[in-house]
Amino acid sequence: MTEHESVRQLLALSAAGLLDAGEERLVREHVGQCAQCAANLDDYLALSAGLSELPAPHPSADLVSRTAMLLAAEADRRQGAVFAAVASIFALVFVLLLAAYGFAAIESRPTIGGVVSAFAALAIAGCGLLYAWRPAAGGIVD
Repeated sequence: MTEHESVRQLLALSAAGLLDAGEERLVREHVGQCAQCAANLDDYLALSAGLSELPAPHPSADLVSRTAMLLAAEADRRQGAVFAAVASIFALVFVLLLAAYGFAAIESRPTIGGVVSAFAALAIAGCGLLYAWRPAAGGIVD
């Protein structure tokens, strides 16, 4: 790509004031030597000035309200996912401790309490997994 072609691509950005100092210097030097690019830059500058004089549109109250509700819903979903992850970790630790107690009680002396503790651990683990991966928490099933 020649310098002329690369500068032509920068003319609109120069008119909008979006170039860094080095690019702007390159455009100004080229425009000083190239009448065609100077005319194009003048056109872009006139267009940029005309656009800047137009009133800026304001979003409707309904759009602002809907956007705020969507942002709040997304924040709630993410917060629910974090809560579910933390609850899952605590439930897992609790279940492991309960299961260790239950299975230790079964090995040393099979009692109703040990068997109930082991089954309770399995039931709590299942419930915890179902809760953690529910769709509202952003789990697997979205």
